[in-house]
Amino acid sequence: MHNFLLTTSLGLESLTKHEVNKQGGTITEVQDKAIYFNGEIEMMARMNIWSRFGNILYYVLDTESQLTDFDTYFDIVFAQDWKKYIPRGFAVMIKATSIKSDLGATSTLQALAKKAIAKKIVGEKYLDEDDRLGKIEIRILMENNTLRILLNTSGIGLHKRGYREMTGDAPLKENIAAGLVILSGWKFREPLYDIFCGSGTIAIEAAMIARNMAPGMKRHFAFEKWSWIQENLLEQEIKLAKTKEFEGEYKIYSTDIRHDIIELAKRNAKFAGVDKNINFGTQDYVTYLRRELQGWLVSNPPYGLRLEDANVPKIHEDISELLKKNSNLKGGIITAHTDFETYSNTKYKKRKLYNGGEMCYFYKKEQN
Repeated sequence: MHNFLLTTSLGLESLTKHEVNKQGGTITEVQDKAIYFNGEIEMMARMNIWSRFGNILYYVLDTESQLTDFDTYFDIVFAQDWKKYIPRGFAVMIKATSIKSDLGATSTLQALAKKAIAKKIVGEKYLDEDDRLGKIEIRILMENNTLRILLNTSGIGLHKRGYREMTGDAPLKENIAAGLVILSGWKFREPLYDIFCGSGTIAIEAAMIARNMAPGMKRHFAFEKWSWIQENLLEQEIKLAKTKEFEGEYKIYSTDIRHDIIELAKRNAKFAGVDKNINFGTQDYVTYLRRELQGWLVSNPPYGLRLEDANVPKIHEDISELLKKNSNLKGGIITAHTDFETYSNTKYKKRKLYNGGEMCYFYKKEQN
């Protein structure tokens, strides 16, 4: 069995834990923004392509080393089989984090790790590194005097699916958007509305969820260049994932006031392979105020921290009224506008989330 760490965003831990279990991982520890699990080596490819809510999937080399001095730390790092794990000539990037540990100097942890790795591979103080060949990121995590050594298998964050050629103003991260869809409780055969769609992320993620499409099939991962990983491992998992996709007709409506943004959203949806599953339109949100709606609202309206020129209070007051008057409209919005709850007597279930480091809340309308 192999040990892994899947990081996630604060507020998405329960969803991330569920998807690890669903893909066959055995959970060993859950922390804020971190799910530790073990499984067969296939989980490296499987979780990278299937994780909707994760940030980075790490391979854990050393899981439970207790230490309080730098000499022991150096010896443990040196003991790892770095000739196996680091492709020849690759640039080595080391990032260290220390939490409630005696070894708190992260710069020293990084420097000693680099020195130990160089000594193990070439017997010298310095490695021959060429970042044109590739890079490998090693994470040193010291927590409560316990050392974990991690390899970044993903490369760039898993929220970057590969379908967004560009984004609109103040974009919503893909894993947060996927989380909103699941947290809303959307039933796939019911309508779903995003009335401030921007680059289309919520609608695209919703369509991919409904069709059971693995979100990471259109991108590359760091582990693909590792010689100790079976060459066709990723190819096999992608082929298997494609057999699990559904075809269907969905009532997903994605609108925005700007025509150029809608055209961008359409292109993103086409890259994702779900353009035929989404109804896009250039439309001001106020047109929805005059309609009777049923289904789910999942949207990311402008708020003051993102877009200072928007009429934030009026927009949020209108959304509150929309949810109040449509008894058959479920779901809610993500926003940092904390006055949202005060605009009506509608009751909401709040979930704290972070989008790009910005604290927000997902306000989900409670049903009577």
